[in-house]
Amino acid sequence: MINKLKKGTSKIKHRFSSKTGLPPESLVYVGQDRNHPIEVKLITYQKDHFEEKTIASIKELTNYKSKLDNQWISVNGVHSSDKIAEICAVFDIHPLIQEDILNTQQRTKIEEFDDYFFITFKYLYLSKETNQLESEQISLIIGKNYLISFQERDIDFFKDIKDRLMESIGSIRQRKTDYLLYKILDTVVDHYFILIDHFSDISEDIEIEITHKPTQKTSLKIQELKKNLMLVGKNIQPMRDMLNKIISGNNDLFETKNVNYFKDIYDHAYLVSENIENQKSLLSDLMNIYLSSMSNRLNQVMKVLTIISTIFMPLSFLTGVFGMNFGYFPGLNNPNAYYYFWGLTVMVVIVMLYYFKRKNWF
Repeated sequence: MINKLKKGTSKIKHRFSSKTGLPPESLVYVGQDRNHPIEVKLITYQKDHFEEKTIASIKELTNYKSKLDNQWISVNGVHSSDKIAEICAVFDIHPLIQEDILNTQQRTKIEEFDDYFFITFKYLYLSKETNQLESEQISLIIGKNYLISFQERDIDFFKDIKDRLMESIGSIRQRKTDYLLYKILDTVVDHYFILIDHFSDISEDIEIEITHKPTQKTSLKIQELKKNLMLVGKNIQPMRDMLNKIISGNNDLFETKNVNYFKDIYDHAYLVSENIENQKSLLSDLMNIYLSSMSNRLNQVMKVLTIISTIFMPLSFLTGVFGMNFGYFPGLNNPNAYYYFWGLTVMVVIVMLYYFKRKNWF
C-alpha cells in the first residue's frame, strides 16, 4: 500500500515539474494518468421542458449558447488540454481558468469575472472497492443561463439532481442556473456529513477497543482517522470562505431569493467544520488513553516479572548455600534432607507471597 502511495505521489510531482519554466496560461494537465475518452453531456431545461443528450462535436454547443433555456454542460474527464480549451472557447473562458481546470491539485476557491463565476473544490467520498477516502476535483463555471461542470472521471456524483430535473421534482426546473449551483454545492456539503458520521462510528469502535483490548494496530487506526479528518477539514474551510463570498457578493448571476439557500449551505459547512474539530479533539484524548493503557499493561507485566524475580532471589540463595561442597554439612547425611529443603523453599515462597499481598503489590 505504501509503495502504491509513493508511486502515485511521484506521478503528481512529475506533472507539477512539467509546468516549470512555462509561461502563464500554458495548458498542461496535472493529475493521474487517464486514458478514457472525455464525454460531454448537455442538459437543457425549463419549467415544461427537459432534454439530455451526448455532444459528439463541441461545435454543437455554439448552437445552444444563444438559447434562453437553462443549460448544464457536464464534462467527464479533464486530461485533454485541447478538448478543455475547445469547450472553454465556446463560452469565452479566460485561459487562466482553463489552466486551473486542468490542474487537479488546485485548492478550493471561487473567482469572479464580468459575466461568469469559476468555482473549484474537492468531492470527498469513500471508495466502494477499498473503503478508503478518495477525492475528485470538481470545477464549475456558472454564467447567465448555463453551468459547466468538469470532473476527472465518469462518476455520476449528482445523479439525484439530474433525476429531479428529469422528473420535475421540486422547483429546480423553475429556477435559474444559480439554483442548480446551490443543489450541487448542497449535495457536496451534505456528503461531508455522511463522512463525518462514518468517522464517528469508527471513533466509537476505537474507544471500545481501547477500553477492552488495545493493540498496536489501535494507534494506526487513530492516526489513519486523524489523517482523513485533516483532509476533510482542509477542504471544508475554504468551502466556507467560498460560500461566504457568494453570500456577501452583489452579482446579477445570483438571484436575491436564492442567496438564503447558500446561507443554509454555509451553516452546514460550519457545522461540519465544528464536528471535525470535536472529532480531532476526541481522537487526541483516545490516543492519550491508549498510551496510558499500554503503559499500564507494561507496568503490570513488569510487576509480575519483578515479583517472580524477587521470589527466586532467596531460593537461589538457598540452593547456593546447600550446593556448597564442604566436607561436613549439617543434615547432609539425613535421609529426609531433600524433603526438608523443599519444605523450606515452599515455606519461603508462601511467606513472600503473603507479604506482597498484605502490601497490595498485586
